Amino acid sequence: MISVGVIDYAISNLASVLNAFRHIGITAERIDEPGRIAECTHLVLPGVGSFAAGMANLHRKGMVEPLRDAAARGTPLLGLCLGMQLFADEGDEPRPAQGLGLIRGRIKRIDTSNTGLRLPHVGWNDVMISGKSTLLAGLPEPSTFYFVHSYCYADPVAPYVTGFTEYSGTCVAVVEQGNVFGAQFHPEKSQAQGMQLLSNFVAVAPAGADRC
Repeated sequence: MISVGVIDYAISNLASVLNAFRHIGITAERIDEPGRIAECTHLVLPGVGSFAAGMANLHRKGMVEPLRDAAARGTPLLGLCLGMQLFADEGDEPRPAQGLGLIRGRIKRIDTSNTGLRLPHVGWNDVMISGKSTLLAGLPEPSTFYFVHSYCYADPVAPYVTGFTEYSGTCVAVVEQGNVFGAQFHPEKSQAQGMQLLSNFVAVAPAGADRC
């Protein structure tokens, strides 16, 4: 039985993510206690806000080690926007801070000094597939998703990058490494293509994860 847990660490767009899973016929529950993380077959870390504040809240709520343990057990994890960024080793927003360290890399501010483009990057952008992607399987190339961000993974050609977009240069849009997945955009706000991505995530089989 699939049991999707959406992590509530007081810095996320929780309601829209829960509603998106309901839209695709999946019951998702708000998880605000670290002890409940191990009960779920799939976990989602949403997020809106800064890297440092997000990590501070995860530490305050005692969720850092349970999330790392879930990843080590093989539980599929999906990070959305800030949630994806928090999977990195470290981030710069608004000051250097250590991340969860689930997908190697650093989160840096998008450089718009030579383009004059505004930050945050807000709106619909095409995402191109780089290599084989589980999250983007069955979607057209390019697919269009809704972005709201000023930071992204620093290395657009890292081996875990499976999707990218162009905004003042190449920006990492999708990361996938084993059972850990991330989308820099908001699939819950991206209509049919976003719903397909969430369905693709739910279809990932847990490897040794505890089930409700």
